[in-house]
Parts: sequence; C-alpha cells; structure tokens
Amino acid sequence: MYLIICNNKALMIDPCVNTVALRLLKDRNIKDVIILLTHEHYDHISGVNWMRENFNCRLIAIDQCAQNLPDPKRNASAYFDTLLFFHSPETRASGGDIEPYSCKADETFTDYKCFNWENHKIEIMHSPGHSEGSVCILINDRFVFTGDSLIKGKPTITRLPGGSKSKYLGITLPFLKSLPNDSIIYPGHGPAGYIHEFSI
Repeated sequence: MYLIICNNKALMIDPCVNTVALRLLKDRNIKDVIILLTHEHYDHISGVNWMRENFNCRLIAIDQCAQNLPDPKRNASAYFDTLLFFHSPETRASGGDIEPYSCKADETFTDYKCFNWENHKIEIMHSPGHSEGSVCILINDRFVFTGDSLIKGKPTITRLPGGSKSKYLGITLPFLKSLPNDSIIYPGHGPAGYIHEFSI
C-alpha cells in the first residue's frame, strides 16, 4: 500500500488493513480519501472496505479491474491461499484463511485517465499482462506505481487467470521502456528504485 497526503487530503494506492496508516490519517484529521488500484487481485484491494468504514472514500478503477472487484473468483480472494505459493516466504507467512472478498468501484474509465489532485498530475495507464485490469499510475510524470507489472528482480507473472504474455509484451513492456531514465518505480511488492535498477 502507498499513501500520499497533501493539504489534508489523501491518495491511497492498493489499500490493505494497516493501523499505522489509519492512525496517521486520523491524526492529520483527514476525512476524504481517493483510492486507486493497480489491479484487481486480493492482495491489492484487501483494505478497500476497511477504509470505507473509517473514511469517506472514492475508488477509481479501470473498467476491467472494476468488473472483477465484486467477484471473489475474479479478484482471486476465493483461492488466494493457493496463489501465495507463487510469492516469497515473507508473503506466504502473512497469508492464511482468506475469506472470499468483494468490493466495488465508485468511478470507472476506459484505457486512460488523467486528473489533477492537489496540484499534482495523476495519470492512469492500462497496462495489461499480469491481469486484465492492471494499470500503471504516474504522478507528475516521474513517480510510477506499477503494481505487479514490474517488480525488482522478478519476472512479471502473466500465467494467472486474466493474464496475457502477449499483451504484456505488446502493450505494457513498451510503455515501461518508454519511461524517462529518472523515473522512480514503486512496485506492488519489494523495494522502490530508479527504473534502471529494474530488469525490463
């Protein structure tokens, strides 16, 4: 999960249940939160309903992601314990006994969205391959939140339901390679870094 706070407003990417984030938001007296998702898989959406219980939230998602959010099979919560097999031991240790999960988007878009948030340019680009609803989120043309489309030291997984190696190679990889050399990547798992530190 990533949390950006500016002028008593918050932008959250891929929320999970996190008491440190909750305390920070409440200490800053933040009422409204915009939630963005890099894709629809359970480990990237598991905090959506929890956030709604605590704040006034607006969830923005690409159409393909939004369509999969309400369905536990399509968001992978129905079989997430099995999916943990593909992750690192640290990730596997945090899982177990996942209940089927469902949430919904408040606003959807097709392929691309650009908006201004507290004088920051936010762009959301469709980046299929890992899943149908994968996107990359760019802030101010430099900070790139890639979800599971780019993780340091690991190949992008395209074999899960909704994944597509051909779409990854034809759409997402060229986009990632087009990013400026000073782009900073914030992946869905593992450490952030400059784009040249990632294998693409």
